[in-house]
Amino acid sequence: MPVEVKFTIRYTGGTADESILDLYDAASSMQGLAKALAITTHALATKGEIRSKGDSIPNVKFYLHPPKQGSFIELVTIVFEDPVAKVIGTSVVVAAFWDMIDFTWRQATGRQKDPEEKIARKIVEENELFPQEMSRVLEIPLQQLHRPILHDRNIEIEIKRPRVGTVLKFSSATLDYVMSQNDPELVENINGNVTKYNILSGYGRFYDDNAQRTIPFNISPTLEMEEQEILTWSLHHSTADNQNGKIIIDAQVVKDRLGNIKRYIIQHAEKNDFN
Repeated sequence: MPVEVKFTIRYTGGTADESILDLYDAASSMQGLAKALAITTHALATKGEIRSKGDSIPNVKFYLHPPKQGSFIELVTIVFEDPVAKVIGTSVVVAAFWDMIDFTWRQATGRQKDPEEKIARKIVEENELFPQEMSRVLEIPLQQLHRPILHDRNIEIEIKRPRVGTVLKFSSATLDYVMSQNDPELVENINGNVTKYNILSGYGRFYDDNAQRTIPFNISPTLEMEEQEILTWSLHHSTADNQNGKIIIDAQVVKDRLGNIKRYIIQHAEKNDFN
């Protein structure tokens, strides 16, 4: 039996209070919403598989209903057809969907949130870097979702669940996090060690000795296999003692609009022979 999930997306503030939005901004926002929903729903339906393209999903339908009165409100329905609903668990689809959306979208907009439902918790237990990988693939769709706020910082966007209320709110603050600065700076000779690393996805976490904190990273597509092996070596040797496994990396530093570091894109890695 198919399971339906309904919610409204509501734009308030600025021109939205007059029930109008810039056509291009509104279209971009809807496109970002559709992509983000597809990526997140796919991860839920496959119990952890991450994909970067936000296109259609077999046996899951997304519908946009005619606008409602009041500010700028759209009604969205997602239909989980039998095969997918049974894989997730028909009785838990709704709760699992909202938990996955709340957890991953908050993380992707710079807000800490841990999963609460069994499916999402198990996904994270099996892949500690799942939140980080999801945040990366959700970045562009959520940038698109924020498009109206980019041109009018008075606008806010709410995702509202029937009979529950607002689940997520996006504002100028979340815009400043999700929108990265253009042309990341290449920083050389960063000292530290790898603390987590998924060799299949190329995502991980790196303890920066100078910054004295752990920073998310993903590897550049051009990183040589020998350099990737150095990351694995660093992880192995730092597991027992975080003073071991020291390496030097060159990385593009991705920052949010306020200048805070979001992640490194590692371009080069070598062992620190002086450690």
